[in-house]
Amino acid sequence: MENPFYRRATEQLRDDEAFLSIVSPQPLTYLLKRPAEQGTLFDRIVLFRGAPGTGKTTLARLFEFSALRAVLRSTGSTDYEAVAGALEECGAIKDGLPMILGCRLPMETDYRDFWEFPYSESLKSGMLFSFIQARAVLAWFRHLHVAGVSDSTVTIVPRADSGSGLETIGGTSGTAMLERAREVERAVYEIVGALVAPNEADIPSSVTGTYRPFDVIERIEITTSSLNQGKPLRLLPLVMLDDAHWLHPSQFEAMRHWLARRELRIARWVLTRFDILQPSEALSIVADDRTDRPSYPGLSASRDEETILLQGWGQRKDQRNTFRRMARDMAHRYLEKHSLLGTRRLVDIGSLLSEEAEQISNSRLVELAKHVASMQSRLKVTDARRAELEATINEFRKAAALTEDIRLAMLAILLHRYVIRTKSQATLFGDEDPEPSRPLVANQGVYEAARLHLLHRFERPFYFGADDLCDASSENAELFLQLSAILVDTIATQVIRSKPPVLDAGTQHRLLRERGRRIVEAWNFPYADKVRKLVTGIARKCVETTLQPNGWLTPNGYGVLQSDFESLAGSNSELASVVQFAVAYNAVLVVPQYECKNKEWCLLELGGPVCLAEGLTLKRGGFLEGTTAELGKMLEESNG
Repeated sequence: MENPFYRRATEQLRDDEAFLSIVSPQPLTYLLKRPAEQGTLFDRIVLFRGAPGTGKTTLARLFEFSALRAVLRSTGSTDYEAVAGALEECGAIKDGLPMILGCRLPMETDYRDFWEFPYSESLKSGMLFSFIQARAVLAWFRHLHVAGVSDSTVTIVPRADSGSGLETIGGTSGTAMLERAREVERAVYEIVGALVAPNEADIPSSVTGTYRPFDVIERIEITTSSLNQGKPLRLLPLVMLDDAHWLHPSQFEAMRHWLARRELRIARWVLTRFDILQPSEALSIVADDRTDRPSYPGLSASRDEETILLQGWGQRKDQRNTFRRMARDMAHRYLEKHSLLGTRRLVDIGSLLSEEAEQISNSRLVELAKHVASMQSRLKVTDARRAELEATINEFRKAAALTEDIRLAMLAILLHRYVIRTKSQATLFGDEDPEPSRPLVANQGVYEAARLHLLHRFERPFYFGADDLCDASSENAELFLQLSAILVDTIATQVIRSKPPVLDAGTQHRLLRERGRRIVEAWNFPYADKVRKLVTGIARKCVETTLQPNGWLTPNGYGVLQSDFESLAGSNSELASVVQFAVAYNAVLVVPQYECKNKEWCLLELGGPVCLAEGLTLKRGGFLEGTTAELGKMLEESNG
């Protein structure tokens, strides 16, 4: 029985209809509508940055011509109605017609090989650019062929000032342009695939000659298009260079400068992880929005580039709510494909994950009650004051009764807070039941701290319900599917055994914590060991604070002054690299410019798997104050 939650990689879904059936349209609208309305989505280089699993390839595949056609073929049905609406908002389709001719070039094969050649920088870059352009042209025509468009009906609309450049790409004829692209691609590939690189002087002119279709093409026109009822159709060519982090950093920078030129008329997107960047730039991107990003000679980051972050985007509350909706929608689509659960219409992840809290066992409840009574006696709190605090707790959440273990844990926290807030009064006046300096309130913070205390003392289920599953995913689709997969497997097993399909809180909690630990243990990216040390060091300090008896703070992040963070690349290059890779692989999320106590902080918020593994809250905002120097010391400490 296949579990579709294990098949995240969209590259594994060759069929466009199968691919579209699992796509949620919400990130499209959230990420691309604004730049589309501002006219920056297709008129300049767009740099998409994101961790693995943030949807880079999914996004690119949606804008391929074949996917647009699949969406348009379903016009009139509700299958892809939401996706079509999102693509129209982004300007990819209009009035039932495609507006762009998109192709995706995965950069993980062949392209980096140019860097290994014993040639000059200019020749290596020139060969890389020719190879990309030839393959883009071939890919555009491949999409047109699949759509039933013949070469003879394709005409190139060149830039007005293209001059003799038009001749070097084969002229305006689609047939001639395609033949020229094949010639160049074949010639360059023979060098890429050679066991021994030929001497520079022996490289054929078809490789070293001028070939710049990106400089020439403005539009590609289909003179008699069946897509437009036999009328001409003009398309904007779009090339999407996926997984560009496979390139050597020098190649990447050269390619970025090349594609950022303002005279280019085709649309060009570059999708990459943070790995390819220098630590200073990577941290600058995540620590700020636009104003302080570094520029390069002749290249203004604000005017020539559009950068779209696929993680840590937008307002934090919006991020979480949007991801929850997207994740539930995605889970629904995956569950529909599950051979056992889909056929039984068990497709709502929210209804399959119980949100009913589980109380600790009776014996442990007795133990907890004795502990609280002993604490009251030791702290010398009167019965009348205890009754008052219990009334405060009862006032909290009138609609939903609290379980007895939570009530006792909250009472324990309030008893400690009461003692702290009456310490000076008791000393001065000798009052046996002094009034606290500030009123004591049972609120959401006390409730969360009580649940965490019970988690660490009795392993009381803490992580359960669809919202917790989404929040533990750190707004990462792939991580959401990894965490969901084990839950879905267990649900299916219960169905096979004729048990109710709903997973209880205890089972969810146990499975999610185990999966969180395994994910952290399995990290094998660059600096993974040091990243583990860093997040373990932060997590241990957070747990220590969380378990303070008065539950004053339930942190899951570490804050350093914004100015301290911005100088990190210059003051500690190793720590900067560790933080860069921690961000790139979702171990931490950087929250820049966080205002608190009249200071500006940059928070390193622990990722969902770390919170699951270490037993920390998934709620945001709580952080420990520190310095980058203290973070550096964590790298030197043992994990033992």
